[in-house]
Amino acid sequence: MSRLADYFVIVGYDSDKEKTASNVCGQPTCGKIVQRFPEKDWPDTPFIEGIEWFCQPLGWNLSYEKQEPKFFVSVLTDIDANKHYCACLSFHETLAITQTRSVDDEDETIGSSRLLGSEPSTEAVAPAPITHHSVMYAPKCLVLISRLDCAETFKNCLGTIYTVYIENLAYGMETLIGNILGCIQVPPAGGPQVRFSIGAGDKQSLQPPQSSSLPTTGSGVHFLFKQLGIKNVLILLCAVMTENKILFLSKCYWHLTESCKALVALMYPFRYTHVYIPILPAPLTEVLSTPTPFIMGIHSSLQTEITDLMDVIVVDLDGGLVTIPESLTPPVPILPSPLWEQTQELLSMILFPNLAQADLAFPTQERPSALAKTDAQIDKELRAIFMRLFAQMFQGYRSCLTIIRIHPKPVITFHKAGFLGARDLIESEFLFRVLDSMFFTTFVNERGPPWRASDAWDELYSSMNELLKTEAQNRNLILTHIQELGRILHENEGTLAHTSYAQKVLRPPEGAFQRIHQPAFPRISSEKVELIIQDGIRKNGVSQRFHLTRNQHRIIPMGPRLPEALDVRPNVHNSVRRLEVLRTCVSYIFENRIADARKLLPAVLRTLTHRDARLILCRELFGYVHGNKAVLDHQQFELVVRFMNKALQKSSGVDEYTVAAALLPMSTIFCRKLSSGVVQFAYTEIQDHGIWKNLQFWESTFYQDVQGQIKALYLLHRRQNEHQKEANCVLDEVPLEEPSALEITAEQLRKSPTIEEEKKSELAKSEESTLYSQAIHFANRMVSLLIPLDVNVDAASKPKPAFRLEENQSVSNSIMGSHSLSEHSDEGFEENDALEISNTVAKTISRFIDCVCTEGGVTSEHIRNLHDMVPGVVHMHIESLESVYLEAKRHPHVQKPKIQTPCLLPSENIVAEHLRCFLMPDGREDDTQCLLPAEGALFLTNYRVVFKGSPCDSLSCEQVIVRSFPIASLLKEKKISVLYLSHLDQTLPEGLQLRSSSFQLLKVAFDAEVTPEQIENFRKILSKARHPFDEFEYFAFQSYGTMLQGVAPLKTKEKYSTLKGFAKKTLLLTAKKAGFKQKQQTKRKLVSDYENGRSDADALDTQSIDDELEDGDEFETQNNTLPRLLTAKDIERMRERSYVLDWKRLGFDAESQRGFRISNVNTSYATCRSYPAIIVAPAQCSDAAISHLGRCFKGQRIPLPTWRHSNGALLIRGAQPNSKSVIGMLKNTTGNTNAHHDVTHYPEQDKYFLALINTMPKLTPLALNQYSGMNLSMGSLLGHSSADERPPLTPELSRKHKNNLDITDGGKSRQGGGKGGTMKGNPGNSSANAFRKMRLYALGEKSQAKSNMNVDFCADFIPVDYPDIRQSRLAFKKLIRACMPSHNTNETDGQSFAKMVEQSDWLQQISSLMQLSGAVVDLIDLQESSVMLSLEDGSDVTTQLSSIAQLCLDPYYRSLEGFRVLVEKEWLAFGHRFAHRSNLKPSHANTNIAFAPTFLQFLDVVHQLQLQFPMAFEFNDFYLRFLAYHSVSCRFRTFLFDCEFERSDSGIAAMEDKRGSLNANNMFGGGGSDDECNVYPMDMRAPRTPAPLNRIGHSIFDYIERQHNKTPIFYNFLYSGGKDIVLRPQNSVAALDLWRYYTNEELAQGPPYDLEVTTVDDEVDLSELKGKRMVISSGYDNLEKYNPNAYVCLLNEVRQAETERGHLPQKWLQVWNNLEVPKLEPIVSHNSSLGDIYVQAHQHKRSTLDIIMKGRLAGYQDKYFHPHRFEKHPYTTPTNCNHCTKMLWGPVGYRCMDCGNSYHEKCTELSMKNCTKYKAIDGTVGPPNVNMSQGDTASIASSAATTARTSSHHFYNQFSSNVAENRTHEGHLYKRGALLKGWKQRWFVLDSIKHQLRYYDTSEDTAPKGIIELAEVQSVSAAQPAQIGAKGVDDKGFFDLKTSKRTYNFYAVNANLAQEWIEKLQACLQ
Repeated sequence: MSRLADYFVIVGYDSDKEKTASNVCGQPTCGKIVQRFPEKDWPDTPFIEGIEWFCQPLGWNLSYEKQEPKFFVSVLTDIDANKHYCACLSFHETLAITQTRSVDDEDETIGSSRLLGSEPSTEAVAPAPITHHSVMYAPKCLVLISRLDCAETFKNCLGTIYTVYIENLAYGMETLIGNILGCIQVPPAGGPQVRFSIGAGDKQSLQPPQSSSLPTTGSGVHFLFKQLGIKNVLILLCAVMTENKILFLSKCYWHLTESCKALVALMYPFRYTHVYIPILPAPLTEVLSTPTPFIMGIHSSLQTEITDLMDVIVVDLDGGLVTIPESLTPPVPILPSPLWEQTQELLSMILFPNLAQADLAFPTQERPSALAKTDAQIDKELRAIFMRLFAQMFQGYRSCLTIIRIHPKPVITFHKAGFLGARDLIESEFLFRVLDSMFFTTFVNERGPPWRASDAWDELYSSMNELLKTEAQNRNLILTHIQELGRILHENEGTLAHTSYAQKVLRPPEGAFQRIHQPAFPRISSEKVELIIQDGIRKNGVSQRFHLTRNQHRIIPMGPRLPEALDVRPNVHNSVRRLEVLRTCVSYIFENRIADARKLLPAVLRTLTHRDARLILCRELFGYVHGNKAVLDHQQFELVVRFMNKALQKSSGVDEYTVAAALLPMSTIFCRKLSSGVVQFAYTEIQDHGIWKNLQFWESTFYQDVQGQIKALYLLHRRQNEHQKEANCVLDEVPLEEPSALEITAEQLRKSPTIEEEKKSELAKSEESTLYSQAIHFANRMVSLLIPLDVNVDAASKPKPAFRLEENQSVSNSIMGSHSLSEHSDEGFEENDALEISNTVAKTISRFIDCVCTEGGVTSEHIRNLHDMVPGVVHMHIESLESVYLEAKRHPHVQKPKIQTPCLLPSENIVAEHLRCFLMPDGREDDTQCLLPAEGALFLTNYRVVFKGSPCDSLSCEQVIVRSFPIASLLKEKKISVLYLSHLDQTLPEGLQLRSSSFQLLKVAFDAEVTPEQIENFRKILSKARHPFDEFEYFAFQSYGTMLQGVAPLKTKEKYSTLKGFAKKTLLLTAKKAGFKQKQQTKRKLVSDYENGRSDADALDTQSIDDELEDGDEFETQNNTLPRLLTAKDIERMRERSYVLDWKRLGFDAESQRGFRISNVNTSYATCRSYPAIIVAPAQCSDAAISHLGRCFKGQRIPLPTWRHSNGALLIRGAQPNSKSVIGMLKNTTGNTNAHHDVTHYPEQDKYFLALINTMPKLTPLALNQYSGMNLSMGSLLGHSSADERPPLTPELSRKHKNNLDITDGGKSRQGGGKGGTMKGNPGNSSANAFRKMRLYALGEKSQAKSNMNVDFCADFIPVDYPDIRQSRLAFKKLIRACMPSHNTNETDGQSFAKMVEQSDWLQQISSLMQLSGAVVDLIDLQESSVMLSLEDGSDVTTQLSSIAQLCLDPYYRSLEGFRVLVEKEWLAFGHRFAHRSNLKPSHANTNIAFAPTFLQFLDVVHQLQLQFPMAFEFNDFYLRFLAYHSVSCRFRTFLFDCEFERSDSGIAAMEDKRGSLNANNMFGGGGSDDECNVYPMDMRAPRTPAPLNRIGHSIFDYIERQHNKTPIFYNFLYSGGKDIVLRPQNSVAALDLWRYYTNEELAQGPPYDLEVTTVDDEVDLSELKGKRMVISSGYDNLEKYNPNAYVCLLNEVRQAETERGHLPQKWLQVWNNLEVPKLEPIVSHNSSLGDIYVQAHQHKRSTLDIIMKGRLAGYQDKYFHPHRFEKHPYTTPTNCNHCTKMLWGPVGYRCMDCGNSYHEKCTELSMKNCTKYKAIDGTVGPPNVNMSQGDTASIASSAATTARTSSHHFYNQFSSNVAENRTHEGHLYKRGALLKGWKQRWFVLDSIKHQLRYYDTSEDTAPKGIIELAEVQSVSAAQPAQIGAKGVDDKGFFDLKTSKRTYNFYAVNANLAQEWIEKLQACLQ
């Protein structure tokens, strides 16, 4: 029984404190307690201070008129969290204001009173005199304070007292108050109805609720839904459950109280335990800034004072608005997905029952229900939905209750991780936060014990599963079940019994509060009240007690059970087969069948990505645990640890707790023996997971273990009691139906009243000991897992990541995916020394002990012991780890594969320690990627970088993987880090990526055992080997061949070795670039004086920057070298070189009498350092003239004949002529203008070219009918047209550096002007039907200038486009990235292999080279004209074009012998800079010069020719690939030097001459004779220091010849030699193939180009393979070896047959040559006529023509379609003539009206015909009979439009006559531009035949500026006028032409013209 009310308080207005007291808000507190009853506090309920604040929440404000009485209930919470309900009845009393103060004071008082008024109805008081308001009203409050929530009863009681007072009834106030406080006793929950009267003739009843735990709400919940709506209430509930701050706003206090109460009631079964103030007084609004969660309510008028709340959810009850601040962090989470939708649907069913039928046409007629649902009933049904929601949400929660103590009182914790994991609710943020909340802790404490009184929610929870099953079958049952639950809640509040009793309550008549003469509330006698209270207490003590039907304690039902932590649930991702593979693999490990286990390893590792597999692994491993220690061998241990790591790494979220807890005991059981007395446990290998640093994991695991121990303790007691015999039975034999921990606890609690105290204390002590022992056990476990294995290693040698323990105890923060760390196991410690780590770990464990032992009630003495024990355990463990670490370091963790040493070449040695590593897959899209990654080692020899190993994939681990490349071909070396190996599930920290110009990429990840120092050492040795000190340190000179005594390496001066040297070099280079000549050297030097002509700055024009530096190096070395003395014998040997013999074959020797001789002028390399010693020269030119000629050309590279056609046409190659320098120009401006100071003008140059041209055959005119049947005549090749009646072109060879042409008018002979020299007119007497072909075509660069010559050469200069060295470098870089990508490219990004190859422009460059060389072939073969190539410095593109042209023209070069001669002549003798282009120069070590693929492009072209003409070449594709590989490998000496001079200087050339370059006999002799060894005496050579003996090395061609004699590896069996056919290949990109050299590889043995390495395993015996099945993998095996062609197979069969018969096998070549080819009669006889050749060459001639026409167009800068319009002009100021530069003065000159140029009268005819006002029209050819004067010095590159046009377009523009054009209508129109919108006048032509509207710049133009296709025109119409920038514009002259692409705007001069154009256009359209 309890009192109805504890205190009755009368609170009145305090006028004394009005001016003095104020609260924090600055508002005076004017309330005071007038009287309180009882005056002394109750012993069990102290009086609450500060009640006066809550009586007037808006403040104690005086009023000028009476207010109606108000009633509301405030709720206050005491320090013990007990709620006190303050029911307050507020009314107003008259307050007389007495004149006791001065007027000023009164004014102040009234003013302050006005400031107090904040009620909406209060009128403002003016600060006027107060005589008008002598009466004011002050509030007074009657308050009942109670612990019971009986608001209605309190309202009735206070109303009765107020009625007695206001009506002045004859009842004693003391009696009424005394009865309320002392006489009325209320039974507790479940008690009967109480009927009472307070003594004023009233009748009242009170029904206590049936259950104390169920909240009572009346209709508050329904009211909340009505005000806010379904979603708002749901969000509010979620906010409250996740501990957010909620603030209600309303103008009604009753609404605030009811809403707060309703919201808290919705949380049931949870209790709100935070701050709860439904009505917050205005003075206390600062409480809203508290950091803790709360539910509060304030009056709406205070809303303006609380604007700065950033984390408070504000609920406006009156407006139905919920405001969640955007800055709220974290945001409010909502219910898990299915529950959120289901709850909304159920709430709609209750609140809007007709919603489902609202849209029906014929809704079912519901019977009018006699009993419509009341608000209270709906309220309970709404609450029932939320009860069901929580029952569903927490299904199975009792399975996760962990019992850690039973006696003296139960202590229960909740396994949050287990609950979320079992329910698969890991992703639910709402549940994470609810489980972390204070409500949930209270919930577990109250509802966790299994023996207690149950309530409605417990019943619902236990039956929820059955309800849901029945509802799933019948949806209609849902509403029924909700209504049943609502009825239970309704009955709990007892409202039915309450309404059955007729209550009588006094209430005042209406308007009673407005009476004027109302007495003050009487003073009540406290003595009387006290007497009545005491009397009532006495009576109640004597009277009979109520018989209560209290809920009895019982066992709480478990409800649905959650699956055990290690139970496997069916999963889509798993199959029985997968899990069976896992079990099998584990069994193999423990049966020591390691090989079988490793085969299953990849599959198992993939399976472990699924949760069930991880749990099964834990169970399977645990099944093999017997005892407390399991010693495994090394491989078993490694695999078990790997599985454990994988399981921990792949676990995420809550699953991680389960897996880690299951593996925890095994980490201290599985171990391996490292040495005697040293054992390594599994925990040392699994420390790198974040879960071990999560304190919450340790706590939950500890509690789970303790529960198991407590359960075992009580089971043992029970068995001892029941069966004395089985006292010693093993725990494992406990039957399956053993009780759970909760059941044991319930049983103990049930027996508790009957158990003796001694027994209880004994049990409590046992439990405490269990906790204590488990704490010791866990402290040891934590020590083992938190202290890293390498704790004793020196801290300086290891990284120091900080140790961050996850202190946050919230599940949401601590349950995170663990991450595998790639560093050492010391992750996490601030300082890596043992002391720091031990302190950190000791602190961590101490905190753990404090937490769990305090929770579990361990005695303080035991806790102190634990704290004392921890440091000692840590110290001992650190000491024991030292020996384990050292032994484990010595013993490899993994049984790693044996290192396989690669096969080496003779003299190849390993120069660095091998590094164990993994070959990683790169981005290549071939079939070999499945073999990677491979495990092996990286080797560095003096020749190659080699990886050799085996695939990590156990299914193919028996194969060998070899990937290698020569060191010299290394392009880029790059360090890479953090490489993930998916096969091994391992991350390796360091790796290396090596890219090679032999199209190979090595991407390796180094094993953990490889130290960074070893890697750095490897890189240093590699770098040193890549750029050695000199050429003789390359591998080519470290093996084979004869040693040269005393031949020192080339002197390579260290770059900038001293400051003086640096300064000198810089000054020299600067001066050289500025054009100053170098001072003459006094010392003897190799290069003649003529070389100084090369000091022009422009000699370096077209070279790249790195080439400038290279030339600088040459410049320095030249002056420090002394010439060698040559004997006649030496020169005789030189004349026996292969290229000299080839020239003799071609008839260049004097004996052939063809105008040439073979000259020795360059034998000392004085004429040209980069040319061969022996050269071909015209017989007319002396050696002295040739020596002098060197200065005219870049690098002294004179144009020399290199090949001669049978028709006499020559192929000449050289460098571009030297151009005029800027300095030279400046010097020439002074002095005589006619004097020749131009360094590029040399008379000997003219003589030399004349001598060359004289050796060429005389040209014969060809009749047109010879070309009948051809759509393109040869005349078109020459730019002629038979229709023209003008003389043919006479282009003259330029005497300037690019031989540009001056073309003269045939009719007149004019003075050239300018720099002097006359041009002879060309007589126009040639036949119109005859052609005059050019005897010489010079192909050169577009950047050349023009000049005239003194003689009429029949020559033509053609500027051409070609891929220069920069472009080829860029293309190569892109190509190698396309073929060897370092990572997988994403096709979705458009980066497919084909796309990347296309973007590289490599094939486009190959096509360009083929097109240019094809033009050379046509000109020589068909035209019978000679061709001179002078591009760049004559050593790159010139060499490519010359070689390809000769290969196409001369079948000799397509043989093995001839191709060698071609390469030795064109590439080696003529000085292609192999060392520079391949970046092999020692001086390049510190420069970043890119690799230039000049020779590779040539070989690629040859490969394309081979594909198109498979029978034309004696050698095969392997031969070309072999050359490409070894051109960069440095295995052979052939491609190591830049020119013949360097080979001669190193003694190699002399040795080759001695042996005879083409004689392969005795090629590989031993030491050689003395004469060989001392080619040059020491004293005759340059002053060098004696050098160690060097080997001469091998020539690659000698090697090929020797191999060719052995085996047909280089031979093309389809070769049909002897046919003199000229090759004319297709050159379009579509006809080209990407060379397999770029993409193919053979992983079985590495690149197949080192034959000694790849044939180590001997030849494949094809006879043995017959009938056997072979598996050949592309990209792995050598297909040519394992799948040979028929010829090889037949030759092998012949050889085998001879061997079987005892014959000595013949060489294959003899067998092949002895074969007789059957003669086949040709079906059609072919006459090798010129016409047939023309038909063959038809396609090629078009491309040739294209090149020539483009060149011609580029040569003509000006198109003479716009002549000057001259007018006489009087010159008042001195003006220079634009032609002759002489002065104009007075009225003697003419000026062009368009461009403003000024001329003498005589100069107007000689001037440029093209007016510069009009721009040249692209793609057109001017009339040929024009004069390009000397004044036109600039060269013009053809524009993009010109190059883009096809040759047919040129033909059309050049040769189609205007007769074919139909001009339907024409005239001037203004046209508006598309881009800049400017108006320009154009000449328009309407053509109805071609259906076009064309427009031109002027009416004289022949090439249109643009074309509008009429087929695209949609409409023609008049248009609005626009501003065109002219005067007198006719507004009607505008019209528009609309096409499908754009709208054209036109303006005709007047409206008539516009109308005429519109009509003509429309007529054409129709």
